[in-house]
Amino acid sequence: MPLLQHVERLANNNKKSLLIIVLLILCCSLITFDRHQHDLIFLREVPFSQLPGWNDADTRKSLEAFRISCQVLTKKNSKKTVNRSMLNLTASDWQPVCRASLAVDETSMTQTRAFFQRWFQPIEFFNYHALPGLFTGYYVASLQGSLTKSSKYHVPIYGSPSDLVTIDLSLFGYQPTRSATVGRLVGRQVLPFPTREEIDRGAIAKTTPVLAWVDNVIDRLFLEIQGSGVVKLDNGDQLFLNYDSSNGAPYTAIGHVLIEQGAMTKANQSMQRIRAYLLAHPDQIEPVINQNKSFVFFKIQPQNMAYGAQNVALTAGYSLAVDPAWVPMGMPIWLDTTYPDCYTDDQKTLQRLMIAQDVGGAIRGAVRGDVFWGEGVEAAGIAGKMKNSGYYWLLIPRQR
Repeated sequence: MPLLQHVERLANNNKKSLLIIVLLILCCSLITFDRHQHDLIFLREVPFSQLPGWNDADTRKSLEAFRISCQVLTKKNSKKTVNRSMLNLTASDWQPVCRASLAVDETSMTQTRAFFQRWFQPIEFFNYHALPGLFTGYYVASLQGSLTKSSKYHVPIYGSPSDLVTIDLSLFGYQPTRSATVGRLVGRQVLPFPTREEIDRGAIAKTTPVLAWVDNVIDRLFLEIQGSGVVKLDNGDQLFLNYDSSNGAPYTAIGHVLIEQGAMTKANQSMQRIRAYLLAHPDQIEPVINQNKSFVFFKIQPQNMAYGAQNVALTAGYSLAVDPAWVPMGMPIWLDTTYPDCYTDDQKTLQRLMIAQDVGGAIRGAVRGDVFWGEGVEAAGIAGKMKNSGYYWLLIPRQR
């Protein structure tokens, strides 16, 4: 069984006890612990027939998005782990299925669905029942700005600082929750990188390029949350930006801060409501936003495309940001949730085969996803209001 073929790899990486290995073999499941949901989590195989809506699925666009991920997966050393997660798949696990995907007629709903059924095995996170999760949305942000600083455009969007370093602690024999640690190089020491408040006070001004200047910190914050955006310059040009790095500080959701202050509730929280509140309370903008110590740095994209953490172009409605500690990049995921109508409070069913191609500071946990909706008013309207419960199933490559 595919899961059992990953047991030895998982055990070696996480140093599980012999008792756990015995349980794995008896249960045909993987067992782990979710720090975010504070519970033991199992992984078990399920048939495609148990995926809600699968028999009616249109997987043509899903195959297109998967092939984009394959452009990265097929270039990896076949013996090396593609990326660290609870399922440490190597490139050799992906390469046969990626090659097979090229022979599929992408215009045929029947053939594309049959391809995924033949080459993948669905698995689910569960704890005596299928584990529910939270699903949000993100989009390509739009801002007004300039290449030069002025009284109107005075908020900098930074590129990556020259003294920023990222350390992979696993290379030194450590097994932290997050293998990458971000800091700044000062002499021969690596020190913590400045927080958002310190950055806004000029802590990185001498070491960091400014890519553009925008007119308010609220829009810059939303650009950071979305991870990509377009700055419409005052000279008529457009500057396409994408996530490049961060200061490594923990992410704090501004919505959560405002809920704790009583400014809104979990039920009515949305991006639109957050924006409206901050604009109506300008004296609260800086104190509230600075509670999120995380800060994002960007790079200029030559094309009008949003790129994810897998370094591939994202597909609107089919790319999903996940927690890489649990889900490998490039993995197909059957999603069963709902999403809000752009203009009303109506909810629509979303049963779709997504591809894990991105990550996010707020995306943490075994069953947690952020749907990429693309660019424009409708994408922003959906993403800004989406905070829905649901389920998903990972599709792992079958061993052949």
